[in-house]
Amino acid sequence: MSSPIIKSEQEGRQELGAPTSDPTFYLPKAELPRFLGALVRHGWIAILLMVLAAVATWFAMGRMPKIYQSSGSVYVSADTVNFFEVQEMTDEDSEDLESMHSVEQGMLSNTLLLRVIDKHQLVGDPTFAPEAKTRQGVLGELADRVGVELRRGSRYIDIWVEDTDPVRARDLVASIKSEYETWSAERQTALIEEVSIGLANEEGRLRKRMELSEEKLQAFREEHPVPGLEGIRATGSARDRLGILSERLTEAKTSRMELEAERDAFAKFDADNPDALAGLRRSDHGAEVLSLVRDLREKELEFDRVKERYLFKHPDYKRAARDVESVKEDLAVAMITAGEAVEKGYQVALAQEKALENEVAIASGDAVDVDGLRAQFAALSREAEADRELHGSVSRRLRETMLAGSVPASVLSWRDQPLVPEEASKPKRALFTPIAGMAGLCLGLMLVAGLELKGGTVRDTAAASRATGVPLLARIPAVGASEGMLLLSSPSSAAAEAFRRLRSVLIPASAESKAQTIMFTGARAGEGASFCAVNHAVSLAVQGHRTLLIDADLRSPGLSREQLKETPTGLSDLLAGNATAADTCVRTPVPGLYLISSGELKADASELLGSSRFPVLLEEAYRWFDRVVIDAPPVLGTSDAQAVARYADRTCMVIGEGGSKSTELRQTAEMLRGGGAKLVGFVWNEHPTSPGDAPSLVAPRTALPARGEHTLSISEATSD
Repeated sequence: MSSPIIKSEQEGRQELGAPTSDPTFYLPKAELPRFLGALVRHGWIAILLMVLAAVATWFAMGRMPKIYQSSGSVYVSADTVNFFEVQEMTDEDSEDLESMHSVEQGMLSNTLLLRVIDKHQLVGDPTFAPEAKTRQGVLGELADRVGVELRRGSRYIDIWVEDTDPVRARDLVASIKSEYETWSAERQTALIEEVSIGLANEEGRLRKRMELSEEKLQAFREEHPVPGLEGIRATGSARDRLGILSERLTEAKTSRMELEAERDAFAKFDADNPDALAGLRRSDHGAEVLSLVRDLREKELEFDRVKERYLFKHPDYKRAARDVESVKEDLAVAMITAGEAVEKGYQVALAQEKALENEVAIASGDAVDVDGLRAQFAALSREAEADRELHGSVSRRLRETMLAGSVPASVLSWRDQPLVPEEASKPKRALFTPIAGMAGLCLGLMLVAGLELKGGTVRDTAAASRATGVPLLARIPAVGASEGMLLLSSPSSAAAEAFRRLRSVLIPASAESKAQTIMFTGARAGEGASFCAVNHAVSLAVQGHRTLLIDADLRSPGLSREQLKETPTGLSDLLAGNATAADTCVRTPVPGLYLISSGELKADASELLGSSRFPVLLEEAYRWFDRVVIDAPPVLGTSDAQAVARYADRTCMVIGEGGSKSTELRQTAEMLRGGGAKLVGFVWNEHPTSPGDAPSLVAPRTALPARGEHTLSISEATSD
């Protein structure tokens, strides 16, 4: 069964989608108040560790040897003297980033550091590395003290050295630069010597090859003394003669064709059509004929004019006619003479053309033979020229290599000269002392947290809820010295109001008519379970509920200790079968509140509480009372509370402030659940209590004839 308040809370959580099975869901994840409380209690540990760490660091660094750091920077030049390309074969080509990184790594190489060690005689020097006795040990010590770094995006390399001697630190920085230059020069010299030997051997081999090629060329020249062999345009060569003859042959053919055309023109001459000779070439014979043709045209024109003026018997007419006939006769004679001359010239040109064709054929054969020799000669000439050029290149390279041996190959120059440091760079007391203090403080805070976690003391409700897995039902604040029943002695106090809230939380639902059984228990004695049970029972009685309070602690006198002084009969006697319920149930001073005391203390309390008489007692009580409140013994140490918890409708743990361990609370909750208890929550009790300090109830009785005091029966109690 559950109260309306708890049901409403569960319904609200379900509406919000929160996990109702985890009552710690809404608790803060970080227990800041708990941590602050731990700092208040144990903060002195953290402060002490911080002070001790700072002081120890200050004095420890004061006893350490002072370390001085000297630094300088060099510039890796890209404009180095380069007479030839041998330097391109070296590892430190200063024209790219990789080469500058190689310079950086070269300064950190063991070879260079060993040169520096030998230069300064550091092996066996007690002031440098007293513990290092060998070169390997000194090398490792020096490597740890030397730093070289290339500045990003620049050509500067920073060099620094740490040493106990400031002057030696500066000298070591300078030596790294100078020894690197010397080492580079030695490597370049060795490389030049190696290259020179190779070039000299190659130069000798190429010289012999060049001489052999020259000898072959000269022997071929002597064996084939052909004119124009060494040049295409040489005078008297076969190819040139062939060209000349070919040109002459072409000219002869042209002349012969012109004469042939002129001969054909003369052969077809028509005296009545002298214009047919107008296209003749301007030759001697043609000029004479053309002159007569012009005279003929003039005479004919003149004759035409005469015919228009005179008749054929006129003397002028006859004279003009004779002139025309005379010119025609002269033209015919000239044509015959010119034709014969042209025919003779044509025959001469034809004979000359045939002679030239024969000569061209002969010259062509000679030219073919000469071209083959010239091709062989050209091949030998090219081979000899290639040998001369290759020998000249290697010879020039050899001379340049020999010249480069005398040129310094340094690419480093100082930009920041190393200086003697005035102040020590290590140890940095001003830096490491606060760091050590902070480390000590952190260690102290971790120790405080460890103590808090290891101690496991529950100091707030959140920790208690996490340990038990149930929610907080009420917080009982501390009040001054007063009686145990706060609702009667201090009804307006905050503690009384807290018990009223607890009553509201634990009140059964309106639909439930069955009497509600509430059991109060704690992990150990002194938690305030009896205190809470009495005040909760009083709050129920004050509200008008008939309430039965059962003291189920059969091992120690609790709230029944005063009652037992008058009447030792109680729950133990009832469960043992030595008394009835009417014998043990007594009225208290609070109206509506009745008490069954613990009775005689028993060592076999677990067997009595686990017997069948206890549930029978509860069933009988449900007939006469509205509420039953059970003050159960502590859970840890005995199984008494587990034997009773299964019969309670609800179980409420009481946790005292600052007195419980989280492991104990967790174990208590698990044991109660394992015993069948319906653990609904816990009460946080801030009211100071101690074992045996529970409130005591005295139940007055009406006098009876036999005992002098009337024992209230259950029927009489219910009648009230």
